[in-house]
Amino acid sequence: MNETAHTPDEALAEPPEVQERNLWLGVRVMAGVTIMFFLAFVFAYFYLRSLNNFDRWRPPSVDPPQAYGAAIVILFVVSAALFAYADRAARKAAAWLPAAGAALALGLAGCVVQAFEYAHLGFAPTRGGYASVFLGWTLLFVLFVIFAMYWVEITFATGLRHRHDAEAYVPLGLDAAAFYWTLLAVIGVIAWGILYLL
Repeated sequence: MNETAHTPDEALAEPPEVQERNLWLGVRVMAGVTIMFFLAFVFAYFYLRSLNNFDRWRPPSVDPPQAYGAAIVILFVVSAALFAYADRAARKAAAWLPAAGAALALGLAGCVVQAFEYAHLGFAPTRGGYASVFLGWTLLFVLFVIFAMYWVEITFATGLRHRHDAEAYVPLGLDAAAFYWTLLAVIGVIAWGILYLL
């Protein structure tokens, strides 16, 4: 058999720019779904707060640790900023792997700090409307962040594998991952403002 024979699947192969465009479209749809998902918690927060049944919205003993909340949001925002910088650096054929690695480490550190906060909360979701919204919102937000960190890790590992290529290598979907992680960080800042400052 001839080694240069064409396979029937070659005609179905897409050029890389089509896959990149599909990823970018997919991440926009995912961003819309994510925004709508977390808007439900914004609605729950303000609706239950306005009802305040039996003055049980937020009893005096229900107060999350402010230091943990600030540390978590700072770690997530710095991580997203570093990953956005890594995306821009990769597009300019500059060194982007250190920034992407730091973004991954800081994002995972934010998840660990969130786990420590849960261990030191001092209230359960049954302690009123605020407690249930707080725990539901932050727990599901961390699950979304873990998914985003998985995506960051994939792009980082792909970049590490190709770091010695002759020409600068930009992993497919790096800009889509940076966009989504930045969106999640913005949602995290909004969540911090609502849950910790209001």
